[in-house]
Amino acid sequence: MEGRIFVISFLAFLLLSSNNCATSPEVNRSEYDVLCSAVSASSYAVIGEYGDSIPSDFKVDKFMELVEKNIPKDYLKVLKKFVLDIKSKGSYYLLLVSDPDTRSLILFDYSCTPEADGQVLLEPKKFDIKNLGLYDKCSPR
Repeated sequence: MEGRIFVISFLAFLLLSSNNCATSPEVNRSEYDVLCSAVSASSYAVIGEYGDSIPSDFKVDKFMELVEKNIPKDYLKVLKKFVLDIKSKGSYYLLLVSDPDTRSLILFDYSCTPEADGQVLLEPKKFDIKNLGLYDKCSPR
């Protein structure tokens, strides 16, 4: 009887734990993959609109307004789940994506490259998030 109670308790714990993990953006790999694709598609949309002349006042509101019309709806839906910040760099921009709960950086992207540059969530030890300029492939050095 004690063994059965233990097994039931253990299974209940696992079930509750997995539900919490499934809703967390930090753990949901499938959603993170879609987020990376959304960031890439957004970059193409912005560059398609502005070319190499990103406005100095280009911020999240302008970004979202532009991508809303130019990327698939499922991409837009995922982007809206995260905290976004944009740093205009003249001919390109830096997009910072943070977890909505912890506000920790989970992804960054310099818009001049086709893929998301910093998949921080997947490789947290690979990136020095206090020095993102180290990963800027767009800057003429």
